[in-house]
Amino acid sequence: MAREINTIVIHCSATEFGNKSLFKRWHKKRGWEDVGYHFIITNAYPLKKYWDKKTPDFKADGHIENGRHVEVAGAHVRLHNDNSIGICLVGDRTFTSKQFESLKKLIKKITSEYKIKSIRGHYEFDTAKEQGKTCPNIDMDWLRKLLA
Repeated sequence: MAREINTIVIHCSATEFGNKSLFKRWHKKRGWEDVGYHFIITNAYPLKKYWDKKTPDFKADGHIENGRHVEVAGAHVRLHNDNSIGICLVGDRTFTSKQFESLKKLIKKITSEYKIKSIRGHYEFDTAKEQGKTCPNIDMDWLRKLLA
């Protein structure tokens, strides 16, 4: 049976580097079956070595990686995974124009395939507020206008 997906949740990695394989390792160490997000949008630092040496990999900037299969509930918003798709922007408080371009394309694609009713930031959920989350560290009203 297909999931009834009606919400997109935007996250940030809260790291300055990363990619699907790194987050998958971290999430599996937490006891999760797979990476918690359905999509990861990388910046120019997909690996720690690029960040440590301050040598960006510009080909990686804005790359969309598939995480969990969309038909499988994610592990990205406690108590709100059943009807949502999680998208993670790699970064903490700064993101690139290529990441936003990719996010816009991805959301357009998802909204054409599913009956999306809302696009929310992780921090907008009650369970995230209880945890003190600020992710994705972007004003969601601004982002929703940008994505419209």
